[in-house]
Amino acid sequence: MKQSVTLKGSKDGFVLTLNESASFATIVGEIEQLLDHLRTESKKGDSNETNKEILLEVATGNRLLTDKEKKKITKIIKENSQFEIKKISSSVLTYKAAIAWQEANSLQMEMHTIRSGQVLQASGDILFVGKVHPGGIIRANGSIFIIGELHGVAHAGSEGDATAVIVADFQTNAQIRIADSIQIIENKITENLAMKNNEFAFINDLHVLAFENLNHLRKIRPTLGKMLGGLI
Repeated sequence: MKQSVTLKGSKDGFVLTLNESASFATIVGEIEQLLDHLRTESKKGDSNETNKEILLEVATGNRLLTDKEKKKITKIIKENSQFEIKKISSSVLTYKAAIAWQEANSLQMEMHTIRSGQVLQASGDILFVGKVHPGGIIRANGSIFIIGELHGVAHAGSEGDATAVIVADFQTNAQIRIADSIQIIENKITENLAMKNNEFAFINDLHVLAFENLNHLRKIRPTLGKMLGGLI
């Protein structure tokens, strides 16, 4: 009879693979038998290893465990072994997770005006056509591309993505942010910063917010065009 659970070593610890076609009750029973066997074997070995914590990944294949099932398996493993579960992985996604992934990896397009006090949020990259008034904010987890006037705040990589970029008219009064870096743009110092309409902002190798000609965008961020579906 085919086993419902298999345990194999990996470079980071161990992987416990669950048979996706087996019933959950069968899987639980075999996990308990496996852990009982491992406890018996460990008693025969070096007693100094009994308290050593071992990382474990639980791989479910094309099975999606419910939160209740995850908690049950986690509890059994925690109470009956030295394993520390680092993650429970699956080859499939829930509909909600798939939609979130699609939004984070697609280019969102918006055409309107952002007024003072208004915030436009994007899960991934965003192409914005319109005007951002002073006090208005456009925030994206990915990159920001603005066709129009930016007088408010543009915050790219808002969840810490330092590879994000901002393309906008940097001759207007505005504030730009990429990850945790901030730059204030003012008309009176535009010439000193040598900023033009055909430039983009990015975090350079020195972890400093910098500006470069758009002709160099593909060289500095070679994967950006592919992420956006070849727009660049």
